[in-house]
Amino acid sequence: MQAQAADPLVIGVIEDRSGGSTFYSQESVKAIRLFAGKVNEGDFLYSAEAVGEEPGILGRQVELIFEDDENNPNNTVIKARRLLERGAEVLVFLSGSGATLQGRVVCTEQKVLCVAPTNVSDALLREPNNDYIFTVGPLASITVAAHIAAWEKLGVKRVAGIGDSSATSKILGDFYRASWENAGMETVTYETIEVGAPDANIPMRRIQQSNPDVIMDMTSSAAESANLYRARARLRDETVIFGNNALGGTPHIWEIAGTTLDGTLIVDFVSSSNPNTAALKEVYEAEHGENSFVGLHANVWDGLMLIKKAVETAGSTDGTAARDEFQKISDFPASFGQPGFRHHYSEERHNGTSMSAHIILQFKDGLPSVVWDVFQP
Repeated sequence: MQAQAADPLVIGVIEDRSGGSTFYSQESVKAIRLFAGKVNEGDFLYSAEAVGEEPGILGRQVELIFEDDENNPNNTVIKARRLLERGAEVLVFLSGSGATLQGRVVCTEQKVLCVAPTNVSDALLREPNNDYIFTVGPLASITVAAHIAAWEKLGVKRVAGIGDSSATSKILGDFYRASWENAGMETVTYETIEVGAPDANIPMRRIQQSNPDVIMDMTSSAAESANLYRARARLRDETVIFGNNALGGTPHIWEIAGTTLDGTLIVDFVSSSNPNTAALKEVYEAEHGENSFVGLHANVWDGLMLIKKAVETAGSTDGTAARDEFQKISDFPASFGQPGFRHHYSEERHNGTSMSAHIILQFKDGLPSVVWDVFQP
């Protein structure tokens, strides 16, 4: 039976409450809960230029329902199907990239619009099962290009990588390593911290012994990431170190790692000079406190705005119709990146970002607060 106008539009959300991506997943969950409320109130900030001012989506209030996949790829397909059985008309994936890679199978099987706003793995958009899923944040291939450009500026030849044993860290770590090696840089060592290990002293000592020009942190689990920086501080390692998107998007890591993060660089996408970012940050921090806003939250906002645009242009939540309209979205205002950055999608391109979505920040006093003066994308 076709839904009446007064019926809520149900968005099913895959989250991680207990697995390796819990901390950044739950940051994203806080954002989607807050921003769905803003959609229902008709408070679209600067996005009103693209989505209008009518509250809700299709004139219907948005209702969120959740399933926890524990960041376990074996669970994600089951939980995605369960969300559809519970009435979800659109799916949003807020777990790890490795889990979403499996969950997207349901998007194709059931022909439902799926958005993974915070996942960055390029593999999500490769065949097969890539035709109904879209991502919002900068893809790893774009981010790693920014890393490599920065390293070339520094004259880097020798890279040491370190990740954890989670599926997301492995996928991204393999991709980054291949990318910097293709750029002519040598991997002098790649170390792995087992999830649940009490510290990272041994892998960090091995990295020191390999004498790299730069360290690339590919950890995606909060405790393991913090252990890495604590070990580095204990060993008084002064090698230039770059963190990945998980570090930039997880304030919990900042809390437990503290000032051991100082000096660390991240290729991020929250620019203090972008007025759209400032507007969204004000809304988020009014609810969750000072210094709580990160790029993940911006990705979630844009994901909801893009869903509203695609579904309302299609006039329906029919997956194929909404997908076709999503593919036509171009020149769409973004809440992150350099001032003026806008999303551009197409049939061949299910991610709308570019290099201008990035800004390189450095940690000071435990926060990613300093714009790096050596290089910007």
